[in-house]
Amino acid sequence: MCSAIDYFSVICYLLIFLLSNCSSIPLNQLSEHQFHPDVGLNISQLLKRHGYPFEGHTVVTEDGYILALHRVPHGINNKSEEVDKPVALLVHGLMSQSIDFLNNEPEHSLGFLLAEKGYDVWLINLRGNTHSRRHISLDPDTDKDKFWDFSWHDSGIYDLPATIDYILSHTGQSQLYYFGHSRGTTAFFVMASSLPEYNQKIKLMTALAPVVFMQNNIDPSKRLMADFLAGLKVTAKVLDIHELMPHSDSILTIVKTCCYEGSVCVKECEMYFEQSFGHAPTEFNMTLLPVYLSNTPAGFSVKDGFHYLQHFKNGGRFRQYDYGSSMNKVKYGQSIPPEYNLTNVVTPVALHYARKDKATGYKDVEHLAKILPNCIRLSLVPLEDFDHVNFIWSNHIKTLVYDEVFEDLKKY
Repeated sequence: MCSAIDYFSVICYLLIFLLSNCSSIPLNQLSEHQFHPDVGLNISQLLKRHGYPFEGHTVVTEDGYILALHRVPHGINNKSEEVDKPVALLVHGLMSQSIDFLNNEPEHSLGFLLAEKGYDVWLINLRGNTHSRRHISLDPDTDKDKFWDFSWHDSGIYDLPATIDYILSHTGQSQLYYFGHSRGTTAFFVMASSLPEYNQKIKLMTALAPVVFMQNNIDPSKRLMADFLAGLKVTAKVLDIHELMPHSDSILTIVKTCCYEGSVCVKECEMYFEQSFGHAPTEFNMTLLPVYLSNTPAGFSVKDGFHYLQHFKNGGRFRQYDYGSSMNKVKYGQSIPPEYNLTNVVTPVALHYARKDKATGYKDVEHLAKILPNCIRLSLVPLEDFDHVNFIWSNHIKTLVYDEVFEDLKKY
């Protein structure tokens, strides 16, 4: 879970700096600069450029949301299309989308690496992001209060089951491998605890930066927002705000204008974006920054963020959405939101986490490992400054994390 408020601040500061200090950059200097060839590409274009196949699929959930599902059926060096090849489902985090498992260059991107290892790779787009901003009867702009009335609970109850059933039916498989980052892990634990029959459909769940408990979160900005959660809810209602951080090409324009090697603003760009993308200098790649921001942020619901913030006050509990005492009695039949029963999660689970991750406290991940009945790995990244998004965007992610992931795949 990246902090939306931190991300927004970064963009604002960068824009202010650009207007005050970079306005004198000659336009011909900008036009002559050569950016990474993946800049501006969507997922189908990126896959085509790197020589990979692409398939687009559509899944309709029980409650009417229309999800875009993207598939990479095979790799370049491994083009096997055997009927019984293993299936991998990759589930993104907050503000993210399917391409974020592919845009860190092929040798460092989980989606590409799995395709080359012989997996049939599927990438979901959870409700509300750029590709899944659709519903059978609701419009995200004119029916805002209804369309955006969801959190990661609904992704776990509706998006994941519908997608898993679709993939297994389409491929003829009975099980798949699940890979989740951040919100993708939260939704999984909702599904596996609330719909325990889906545990039998997952061979192995690999959790990258799992977000479940928030009691030991180290980010002061999130704790501050949690303290004012009631006021934030009132403000959002009064201002009719339901969606946050949808994708905007203006962000990419800012980055392309002053965030490249040789720009007079490059140092400021590095400083500002390290606040969002991590403080490990060996893992931060300014060349790929405009690639990442070509499609991200991809938007999320306000309720999504509120559901996370309430967990700072849940006393180390993993609970459903808190509507307030009176409304909770109407919805749940009790004044306190029900707790998800994590002992139902019998799927083998591998947890990968970092000590200084600002979105999920390492003590909370270790607590989760003790509760899960079948935690087969608890792995701390051996790099002190490794942060939340480094689990998908990092210069050395394969050796730091993915090699262990592949070891587990061989066993399961």
